Amino acid sequence: MLKVFLTIGLLQVLTMLVQLVKTKSLALLLGPDLVGVMAVIDKLLAVVVQTVSLSLPFAALRFLPALWAKNPLAFRVQFLRMRNVLVVTTVVALAATLLVTAVRPATWGAQLLPYREILLYALLGLPVLALIPFLQNAMAGRLEHNRAMLIALGHASVLAAASAGVLWKGLSGFYLLYAGLGLALVVAAGRAVLRMPAGTPASAPGGPRFPLALPRPVWRFSGALFSLAVIAPYAALFVHYRVLQDHGAETAGWMAAAIGIGLAVRGVLGSAHPVFLTPHINRPGSAADRMAWANAFQTTLCFLAALALPPLLLFPALAVRILYSGAFVPGAVFVGLFVLTEIVTLLAGTYGGLVVALDDLRFHVIQNVVAQVLIVVIAFGLVAPLGILGAGLALLAGPVFLLGATTAFLHLRHGITVPARVFLLMGLLVASVVAAGFAGASWPEFTGPVLALKAGVYLVVLGLFTALLTAEERSRVRLLLSKPPIR
Repeated sequence: MLKVFLTIGLLQVLTMLVQLVKTKSLALLLGPDLVGVMAVIDKLLAVVVQTVSLSLPFAALRFLPALWAKNPLAFRVQFLRMRNVLVVTTVVALAATLLVTAVRPATWGAQLLPYREILLYALLGLPVLALIPFLQNAMAGRLEHNRAMLIALGHASVLAAASAGVLWKGLSGFYLLYAGLGLALVVAAGRAVLRMPAGTPASAPGGPRFPLALPRPVWRFSGALFSLAVIAPYAALFVHYRVLQDHGAETAGWMAAAIGIGLAVRGVLGSAHPVFLTPHINRPGSAADRMAWANAFQTTLCFLAALALPPLLLFPALAVRILYSGAFVPGAVFVGLFVLTEIVTLLAGTYGGLVVALDDLRFHVIQNVVAQVLIVVIAFGLVAPLGILGAGLALLAGPVFLLGATTAFLHLRHGITVPARVFLLMGLLVASVVAAGFAGASWPEFTGPVLALKAGVYLVVLGLFTALLTAEERSRVRLLLSKPPIR
């Protein structure tokens, strides 16, 4: 597992390096104000995409792995039906949102009225935003983890290339170029997913040319997750919009930089969740067997996070300068908070995926809706007086609630428990992130004593995690270090 985890992680690191080109270019060309506006527009697009996607990207991970293992032709038929439904809903949404933006732009909020033209061009990327996650998950459904990561790498490359559009037409140019290049990637990725093993028939005999009918279990699954798919991006949009409204575009840009560091961490460490964890826990097996698999995954995640995160958190201003620019450094003090949010999100996501795999959809939806409502309520009360800190605390509250609720439910409903050692590893990881984040925000200097203090924090973290490794895990680490994960 560790080798697969690192292989996926290395591919994601490459993806993040490509995304660095995009992030750095936009930061230098646009500045904090427009980056803050872009963050709000992107969250608005996410609300639209998640609504019209009907949770089909999640359904791809839930249903396609089992079909691929049993019958590749059935996989192909199911994939085509899901893809076609997604294409239809996305085209309808594109036409509707373009019409609303052109006729009644105030629908999206007064703060976005000055940026109506940019929003019009941004909406053209809706088909790409909707189809790329679905295609990546469908490739993961074939249990081809590396190829799924290559789709993510291709998407990052499109985003980086689209940054050149800023030189042509500002932020509008970025969105226009992204829509064009992204569509080409969608076509190429779709063909790759449809590639069948030798001897597989091209299609089911007598089938329609553009099939749309989906099996009832898929609709039931998508319908159960629909409310969650809408409210989750809305909660994020609400937080960003409140910061833009109450504290201005520049502050929203500083927060976008701090969140960007957290998203980079989630991108690297969380890449194994959809392409490795989810397909495996959705394969046949008892609840106890799947829980054991999830616990092993969680242990590996904690160890790798403890190894990778402290150096980043101990020097947040440097990370912001590298990823963005000096104009965004005021947001560096909040990097630790947003990284902590992403880490707790990943920890909760491991067991949240297991809840879905065990078909406890009602509880999954209810607990996630409660978590998103909690985010909105806290943001409503704290963003105005506390600014970025209030937004960060609101966003952190959601995954903290999810982690506690999910683990408790699995124990009460299925009698499967997170071992004390895994709980200890998760607690130690959270404490390490808090300690490193506090040290990085409190002592930004590069003097000798400060560097010695930060080195000491890192060594303590590594020592504690090494002491908690079992003999078998240490053996696997030594074996992995003697053989590179990608050859």
